[in-house]
Amino acid sequence: WVSALARARGLARHSTTMLPLLTTTCTAFHAPATAVHAGSCVPPARHAAAICSSTGSAGPLIRSAFLSLIAGQSAFALATEVPSLFSSSPDIFGTLFDAGFLFYSGRLLAGQAGLVGGDEALAEKLAGLDCTCTLSIGREPGTWMPKEWGSSGARLSLPLQLRFSEETADLGFPGEESMTGRTARQLCCPGGGSFVGQAGTVRVEPTGGAWSVKPTRQPGVGELRFFLDFPTEAARNDVTLPAGRVFFSGTCVDPELAQALGPTPGDVFVAPGSGVRLFGEGGVTTKRTDARNLYGALGETFLILGRFSLGPPPPPQASSGSSAGSAAPTSTSTSSARKSGSKLSLSRRK
Repeated sequence: WVSALARARGLARHSTTMLPLLTTTCTAFHAPATAVHAGSCVPPARHAAAICSSTGSAGPLIRSAFLSLIAGQSAFALATEVPSLFSSSPDIFGTLFDAGFLFYSGRLLAGQAGLVGGDEALAEKLAGLDCTCTLSIGREPGTWMPKEWGSSGARLSLPLQLRFSEETADLGFPGEESMTGRTARQLCCPGGGSFVGQAGTVRVEPTGGAWSVKPTRQPGVGELRFFLDFPTEAARNDVTLPAGRVFFSGTCVDPELAQALGPTPGDVFVAPGSGVRLFGEGGVTTKRTDARNLYGALGETFLILGRFSLGPPPPPQASSGSSAGSAAPTSTSTSSARKSGSKLSLSRRK
């Protein structure tokens, strides 16, 4: 116990020393990354972008440096602790302590580097899906949003048309830890959406998005994760959809497993063509990075914004020519209608 506490104290001392330096240098560190555009599914051009955070803070890179520090410290300690297991005074607790931290930090760093991928089998079946995603933003049980946020019970309903593209999106290092690190696929939102606020119709147009499927312990069942970047804040009464990156989390089931399970109770959306079963509702969150979690070094903190539902896309609108043709009757039908009307009026007179 004494050695473990001393090691933890040493890690905290090193991280406190490095934190200001990382915060200062991270904002100036750039690397090539792929822009993620929501308006179209065309592969975007590469450009230089800050890799520190998707929301403009240094949190993700600080977390990566903190994890690297833990992994290095644990590996250095294991080099002396493992041989001591065969001595007369083995440090069993210290060895387990360092081995656990080395495994934890190594797994997260591998995911951030894109070495650990998602469920590609389910993702391939979902690629090309067009659907309607309706956001219902408002206060939910267990949220850490401010007390005044959504206290009136108002909801902000925002329908969006989404396309889960098959094009790859490189989010850069360290990517999004809640998804599959730096590797994902493009999420397209052509045209954005709108809702009715106090001042009338409010247009909301996301500027980017990506999606992935995270594997679970049960084969054939995956976690559908995606995000959209909103350039500006949207508000309705005391409910706001904040500017920045908004995350969505749902569940999807392989069609073969879904067929074996039979009918599933609840709201379920079956993807056309692939047959992947998507549970119709999921959670909507936003990321909070501040001093309370050492700007992301101690992990990511998500605040519940509401929920969303998936459904089929709206039917295609009829062309103007066909609608005009159906609306305008022909001369033959008009004359026959007049004849039948005159016969009916003549019979009434008799």
